[in-house]
Amino acid sequence: MLDRHSPTPLHVQLEEAIKDRIANEEWRPNSQIPSENELSGTYGLSRMTTRGVITRLAHQGLVYRVPGKGTFVAEPKVANRPHLPIGIQGQLDELGIESRIILVGASQQEASARLRKQLDLAEGQRVHRIERLRTMNGAPLSIHLSFVPVERCPDLDTKDLESGQLRRILEESYGLRPARVVESVETALASERDAQLLQVKTGFTLLQLQETNYTEVGNPFEFCHVLFRGDKMKITFEFHNPTPKAAGGPRAT
Repeated sequence: MLDRHSPTPLHVQLEEAIKDRIANEEWRPNSQIPSENELSGTYGLSRMTTRGVITRLAHQGLVYRVPGKGTFVAEPKVANRPHLPIGIQGQLDELGIESRIILVGASQQEASARLRKQLDLAEGQRVHRIERLRTMNGAPLSIHLSFVPVERCPDLDTKDLESGQLRRILEESYGLRPARVVESVETALASERDAQLLQVKTGFTLLQLQETNYTEVGNPFEFCHVLFRGDKMKITFEFHNPTPKAAGGPRAT
């Protein structure tokens, strides 16, 4: 129940109470939560206040409404940690989430000026263009577009790019392991084609991750462009602040 003597507003208490029930899996993903009338009666709040709380939770991606049916708990967002060496597939496996890769297309093309800059290529050099769609529990999650120099991996397009993890293929077949990764993250709006692949509306907000992978000697070997559905993914970064070294040498006395 809510504490009416607390300085915390009642609508904030209700929001936290609902979040707790979702976090504790008392209300599981895709299960229906009590109606606004039921929540209002249980917690002694007006229906308008309760509706405002549910609306905020929907904007936060914690619940979703189905017209004529009610409000349901949303699937939890995948917390992608780009810095981890196991990749997105490994992170999904750790979370016990069923995922699948669908090959959209694989071809070779002459590297554009942008790709030549990203991959340190000369004019006229060619790259593999590999586009794949990743699903999570059967629903589209992300579009992955990778460019790899043909010179480094001549027969990459003959590999199993659908059931095999590209990161693993590059390492096991060509000895290309990312020793350094440069990434950028920003929001983007879904184009008509993106929307069709991800099953969202055109203009839907996406998370865009761009990544260049380098070998131990500093040679770039892969440029990736990934579009995530913003309602199913969040990006988590981890930073370490090294302990300052103590001043060296004994002090004079």
